[in-house]
Formats: sequence, C-alpha cells, structure tokens
Amino acid sequence: MDNIMQFLTSVVVLSCLYAMLACGFVVIYKSSRILNFGYSDIVMLTGYLAVTLTQLIAGPPVVALSVGFILSFILGLVIYGLLIKPMAGQPIFSTIILTVALGIVLNAVTILVWGGETEIIPFGWRAYYSLPGEVRVASTEIVMLIVTVVFFVALLNFYRFSKLGQQMRATAENALLASQRGINIYFVTGFAWGVGIFATSVAGTLLGGNYSVSLEMGHVAIKAFAVALVGGLDSIGGTIPAALVVALTELAASNYVNPRLADAIPFMIMIIVLLVRPWGLFGTKEEIDRV
Repeated sequence: MDNIMQFLTSVVVLSCLYAMLACGFVVIYKSSRILNFGYSDIVMLTGYLAVTLTQLIAGPPVVALSVGFILSFILGLVIYGLLIKPMAGQPIFSTIILTVALGIVLNAVTILVWGGETEIIPFGWRAYYSLPGEVRVASTEIVMLIVTVVFFVALLNFYRFSKLGQQMRATAENALLASQRGINIYFVTGFAWGVGIFATSVAGTLLGGNYSVSLEMGHVAIKAFAVALVGGLDSIGGTIPAALVVALTELAASNYVNPRLADAIPFMIMIIVLLVRPWGLFGTKEEIDRV
C-alpha cells in the first residue's frame, strides 16, 4: 500500500511537469496554428537563463526567477515580431520549418554560452516531508504542484473572463472574422506567443529546480509534445488529463515492466490517440485531409 501511495505521488508530480511543458506548446498553437518545433530548445535556454539570473541577482531566488519569466515573455514577443509575423500569408509549412531552424540556433547559442554543463536552479531551500502512508515529498515537488494549479486556474480564467482572453479565443477560432470585428489579430497573436514562452520558462524552471538543467532537458520537453497531441493541440484544459494518462503509464512501465520501455510510452499513446482521434482527446474536430 505504501509503495502504491508513493507511486501515485510520483504520477501527480510528473503529470504537473508534463502539463506545464505542454501548456506553452498549446497556447502558441491555439492562437496561431503553428507547431513550435523550437520548443524543447527554448525550455533548455530558459533553464540555463534561470541559473545565471539566480547567480547574478542578489536576494531571494524568486526575484531572479521573476526577472527570467519577464524576459521569457519579451522573448516570445520578439520571436513573433521578428520571425513569425513577417511569415503571415506564407505556407504554414514554411513557418514550421522556421521554428525548427530557430530551435537549432537557440540550441547552438545555449551550448556556446553555457557549455552544456549540468546545473541546478537554487530555489533557496530543499527539504523532504513525510506524508501519511510512508510517502516522502520534496519541497520542490510541492512548489511544482502549487505553481501548476495556480497557473492553470489563472490562465483558464484569463481566457474565459478577460477581454483580451476573449479576443485570443476569437482569433483562434477565425482570424479573418476577428479582424473584421476590429480585433488587432497581430497584437493578440503576439501576446499569445509571449504567454506561451512565459509558460515554457516556468516549466523549464520547475524542471531545472526539481531535477537539473542540462542538455537532456529537451528530451523531457519532447515528451510534453506528445502530451499536447494526446490532449488536443487547441485544448489548454485537455493537457491536464492527458498529462495524467501519460505520466501514469510511463511510470507504470518504468516500475513494473521495463525502464527502457518508459521513454517510448508517451509516443505510443500519442500514436494510438492520433489514429482514433487525430484532433486529440479534448481538441476541436478539424477537417483533416487523408491520402
């Protein structure tokens, strides 16, 4: 029984990480219908940036990390303004290839600046707590759970109740109609890119603080891409149950079958879901051309 409780706790922690990582991917796709294949390299970049900022800025780590989150939002605006917006009206495939090239460049810059060394983001403390059922939880895992809950509640309410959030939803559904109704779709889409990279930075910081910052971060982020596809690329709320399913099956395979199988589990689930529901479990059904 104790082992089961520890296993379920690990599932919750891992699903929080996957949900946060997938959220940044989904927010960008939901607004612009662009698959950001530079995503995993942005996760790695923001993780190393968080390490540097905590070393340079004196005071509580939360101050340095907040500066990193603001810079990541600005980075999203810059990427949209310099690379994505000029591609408006061009084939979507060209823009996707552009994000691949962006990822390669950011990966090279990250290795050039930080050398690819393994680092730890210091949250300022790390303690372990014992819960009923012989369950041990790290303070960083508790932070991950709290941040994930607060972030998703805030983001979903922002989309539902704020004027800008409603404009983002309208733009995502029909950009032409939204522009005809007076919505500045370029501003709205750029803001969505900022939010998406901001979410990516939060996820990268949680990943680096709970585990480590290294070149392997991109591997974890790629699993989050599978989570986004399983939940639905345009469904922010869908990332939560999708992350739970992926984390549960991955850890079950690692603990009870074969650890070598665990890394393939997210993509196996993704293949099954895409064959049955190409738009994801909670995504909006779209017209899909099949050959």
